[in-house]
Amino acid sequence: MNNRTLASMMLGGAAIISTISFPGVSARERSSHEDGIVLVHHLERLVGREHYQLTYDEKGVLLNAALDFTDRGNRIQLTSTLQLDSHLVPIQFQSKGRLYRFVNIDTTVNVLDGIAEVGNLSEATQTEVPTAFFTARGYAPFVGQALMVRYWEGHGRPAELNVMPGYPVLHVAIRYRGTDSVRIENRSVRLRRYSVDGLVWGRETLWLDEQDRFCALLTRIHILPLEAIREDLEDALPALQTLAIADRISDLADFGHQIPPVVQGEFALVGGRLYSSPTEKPIENATVHIRDRRIVSAGPSSSIRLSNRVRVIPAQGKTIIPGLWDMHAHASQIEWAPAYLAAGVTTIRDMGGEKEFLTAFRDALSKNHGPGPQLLLAGLIDGPGPNGYGRVIATTDAEGRAIVDSYHHANFNQIKLYGLMTNDLVTAISSYAHDLGMTVTGHVPNALSVNQAVESGMDQFAHLSEKLGAPGSIQLQQTIQLFATHGTVVDPTIAWNELLERAPETALSSFEPGILMAPGPIAMSYNGVKNNTTLAEERVRRQSDLDIVKAMHDRGVRIVAGTDGAVPGHSLLREIELYVQAGMSPSEALNSATLMPAKVMQMDKYVGSIETGKRADLLVLDADPLANISNIRKGRWTVANGRLYDCFTLWQIAGFSPRR
Repeated sequence: MNNRTLASMMLGGAAIISTISFPGVSARERSSHEDGIVLVHHLERLVGREHYQLTYDEKGVLLNAALDFTDRGNRIQLTSTLQLDSHLVPIQFQSKGRLYRFVNIDTTVNVLDGIAEVGNLSEATQTEVPTAFFTARGYAPFVGQALMVRYWEGHGRPAELNVMPGYPVLHVAIRYRGTDSVRIENRSVRLRRYSVDGLVWGRETLWLDEQDRFCALLTRIHILPLEAIREDLEDALPALQTLAIADRISDLADFGHQIPPVVQGEFALVGGRLYSSPTEKPIENATVHIRDRRIVSAGPSSSIRLSNRVRVIPAQGKTIIPGLWDMHAHASQIEWAPAYLAAGVTTIRDMGGEKEFLTAFRDALSKNHGPGPQLLLAGLIDGPGPNGYGRVIATTDAEGRAIVDSYHHANFNQIKLYGLMTNDLVTAISSYAHDLGMTVTGHVPNALSVNQAVESGMDQFAHLSEKLGAPGSIQLQQTIQLFATHGTVVDPTIAWNELLERAPETALSSFEPGILMAPGPIAMSYNGVKNNTTLAEERVRRQSDLDIVKAMHDRGVRIVAGTDGAVPGHSLLREIELYVQAGMSPSEALNSATLMPAKVMQMDKYVGSIETGKRADLLVLDADPLANISNIRKGRWTVANGRLYDCFTLWQIAGFSPRR
């Protein structure tokens, strides 16, 4: 096995491997060639392939890879070349194409005499080569990650690898997680499992076989799940997913050990300015008394008596508001949990992901097995067709009802419908979901008008679809009247639009300062957004979004804050800022992210405001957001289910670089 000795012993049920470093390319591999195919799945749906060729000789390794898949009708192609010397040290790397619908890649790294020339889109730099380094840009080429792990093993398993390009490098941590045996037809295949943390945001799971070949990678396309598996191992994918989920839930528990609550049990925040809900008048010099994860009392300090056993947290000069909600999350990885709490978000609604991970994630958070928000789930369903989204597809009414049953049995809160639904499917699914006490949200299906979607039973809509109508148009007026009459709810996600529709001249940090603190892979993804939007077009599009939100709000349409993910945590704060720019008052904008979503989800008896008996979810800020809405970014502590956390520490464990 590549001139290494593997001594394996069982300790507490886990295999521990002791590895002797090897020089790189083994004698077996020299003068060999490997062609292969990696199958690519997005939300568990087969969407394409990566073809690769590996050539080994006495000089080293040459990898050529071509990724080609289709995401909802968008073709994603990426070609990559990676050249390594005989010790698996990078010499040259090139990758060009796209990693996601909006993530453009044009990267080169050339290493000579200890100097790396790095090109990344229109930027070019020279830098000294760091120790323990590798070259990569995102999750692909998949086989390149296997070579990176081999480099790591052969060079002493350093605590971190420096990966180029980055800022100026990415710091990637690789961990060996165990050996697995999977059945493929009538044979057993032994695989080594690793976590790779930092090449994309958060942890990936990677497997190599006993010949050190790439086997599988469970990763993310931007922030959504992506699975890559060698063609001959495809049948093992469900088993590998189960193993990866177990690792991630274990990692979530480790977060809890690394950042325990500052205080929990019984305590009181004393002396702050309290908004029990954003639309209520503030209470100065207030006390919020918390015990056993519930609010015991909240009001003027002069009217609340505390016993000597209650720990007091001084809150003078601070503002206390209810915990925030993100009603359009895509929490496909555990790092979302501390990131959301860091931003003061204590409840999120996931709008379509992989069922097995989401239910495990939700259940772990509900049992406080790690810091994170309350997680509500909307189960994704799409209709038939080659451009369907995800694995869960309904082609008949009966199939649709069976899928709803499955989600209901797993305690999902809602159904989310996607673009390829027919009118008959929407009607059947919505009717059955309502019978089970579930509501229905999602996109306006491609084949339906807004009126048809509402009349067919959809209760809520995501995004500002063009079908709503343009600002000032009769069509928009009619849509707003329809929504007001039916009590329809909208999560506009205009912070997401702002990110993707900006002109090339507009710096991300000019409207989203959170990008300056974001993990390198996230910042690189959004900085890779390139389009031909002019500054004038950017202003028109943004103002159009703001005008539509204002028009709906003025007519009583319920607006709930959501982001579609975007910049983790920060974009929810930006969404609230944009509502104020649209013309809402700060209290109305904050209400859209606190009490309003709690009412929409029929949970306002238990959460959404700071009142006696409710779940203790709240945010403590260093300044008053009703005086200046951007003060919403000045979080000091988040209390989630009665546990008080330091926001700065939460940002750090989520991979951000916060500033006090």
